[in-house]
Order: sequence, then C-alpha cells, then structure tokens
Amino acid sequence: MTGLYIFIALIAIALLGWAVAELKNRCITFEHSEAEKEEAELLYNEQKERDFREQNLKDLLEHNSTKGYKAI
Repeated sequence: MTGLYIFIALIAIALLGWAVAELKNRCITFEHSEAEKEEAELLYNEQKERDFREQNLKDLLEHNSTKGYKAI
C-alpha cells in the first residue's frame, strides 16, 4: 500500500511541475535584442556570400567518415 501512495505522490509532483512549466511558458516571452538581431543578419549575409547551404540528413550521411574499418 505504501508503494501505491509513493507512486501517486510522484504522479502528483510531475503534474504540478508540468503545470508550472506551462504557466512559465505562457507568461514569459522571449525577444532578441537589437544587437543580437544585427549580429544574426551579419552572419546570414556572410553565409550567403560564401554560398552556404545547410545540409540535410541525406547529405550528412553521404560524407560520413565513421564507417568502421572502411574508414581506415
């Protein structure tokens, strides 16, 4: 019977923690500062000049160098 009470207490604590996290998420809004926005724009423009292309999973797996003994 004691194990059941402990299990119910753990579920209640988890639900309470989840509720607090949801309330914090809805109440606190995050916005970048002007300096961060300018820096992000500079980085984007620099990547654009160098023809940067974000790779997807297929591209990453084509150039994978962790192929075990085949890599040696």
